[in-house]
Amino acid sequence: MTAAKPYLTVDDLRVKDKTVLLRVDINAPIVDGKVAGKDRIEAAAATVDHLASKGAKVVILAHQGRKGDADFTSLREHAAILGSFTKAKVHWVGGSEAASPDAMGDLIFGPRALAAIKALKPGEALMLENVRALDDETKKGKAADHAKAEFVKALAGVADAFVNDAFSAAHRSQASLVGFTELMPSGAGLTMDRELTALAKAVDAPEPPAVYFLGGSKPEDSIAVMRANFAKGTLDVALLGGLVANLFLVARGHQLGKPSMELLEKKGILPLLPEAEKLLEQYDAQIVTPQDVMIKDGHGQPQAVWVEDLPVNFPILDVGPETIVAYVEEIGAAGSLMMNGPAGLYEEKPYDKGTRAVLDAFARSDAFSLLGGGHTITAIGEFDLQHEDFGYVSLAGGALMAYLTGEALPAVEALKANKARFASKVH
Repeated sequence: MTAAKPYLTVDDLRVKDKTVLLRVDINAPIVDGKVAGKDRIEAAAATVDHLASKGAKVVILAHQGRKGDADFTSLREHAAILGSFTKAKVHWVGGSEAASPDAMGDLIFGPRALAAIKALKPGEALMLENVRALDDETKKGKAADHAKAEFVKALAGVADAFVNDAFSAAHRSQASLVGFTELMPSGAGLTMDRELTALAKAVDAPEPPAVYFLGGSKPEDSIAVMRANFAKGTLDVALLGGLVANLFLVARGHQLGKPSMELLEKKGILPLLPEAEKLLEQYDAQIVTPQDVMIKDGHGQPQAVWVEDLPVNFPILDVGPETIVAYVEEIGAAGSLMMNGPAGLYEEKPYDKGTRAVLDAFARSDAFSLLGGGHTITAIGEFDLQHEDFGYVSLAGGALMAYLTGEALPAVEALKANKARFASKVH
């Protein structure tokens, strides 16, 4: 057992010839009724194969969307995609057909599901149906309450251990995420463990100076991240891009111009101005905003504008060249790095230069780097960079943001409590 970790891991559990419940997060975009994103499914495959290689009978629990939403679907296609990434055979509990919402419950813990679980052989895996079909899954409650859910008790009755690999959902206290930890030895899967290890290294105990690049279109998230980490003393420099930077330029007294101000207003960002001003009052020297910005002029041409020369009657689309030089220098001097969000309109050239330069600087750095956020991950792919070019690329969304802002993650806390309860029984 890894004594330094406050939770058990998959390698701490006895799994040979045992039935292991594995909770993964393979929630994906659904386009025209088909799964359109496979990154999380591919990540989950590693833990499936890891357990199968140890002789476990792997029973997979997962969700897709929420009841009533357009992306709430059967997991039949997910199972097929998962099987394409694994060495282990992945069975689909529903046979050849996708289940209707009314039939999903039986394919999670009904007679058909329990029979399929009992028929599993060591080294094989079985995907159960969408756990969000069950009302008990999303009821509010603590781990002890969720342990009493009918489906939790039924599945716990045919299983020996629980592995949670769903870091992306770890900020939720839901039955399939926390209920089983009350009833059996439980550990973190490979993805969960890697995420928590990377976060501890980049956020909890960073090598100074800790430099964050915060961009994108959600200043409320960036404000929360800065507030939490400046207060803890674990953040030294925050480099700002995107609409986050525009808000803080306004907070510093710059007039951006009508188009940029209208965008901030349209997106409901201007009410955050007092919070931005308060952060600048407390941490002015540590918050770095652009020296220059890029606009598209009246002829549709890119033009760099010093912030002192604002306002302009054109929207700000990226950080400018002098800002890129300054940001790359800060990144190069960092002891640890974190990035959440692009620097500008990276989808359109040449307004991708800021984001590209920041990512390239992160990739070149010897410092440990953590990157997250949907647009950040998309940009990595757009620029032909690889996840291996960085310290760690998180596929989580809400859970990552919750961790960055200092919130406790219920699923992680449940694993920690489980270690105290079951550690002596697994060794």
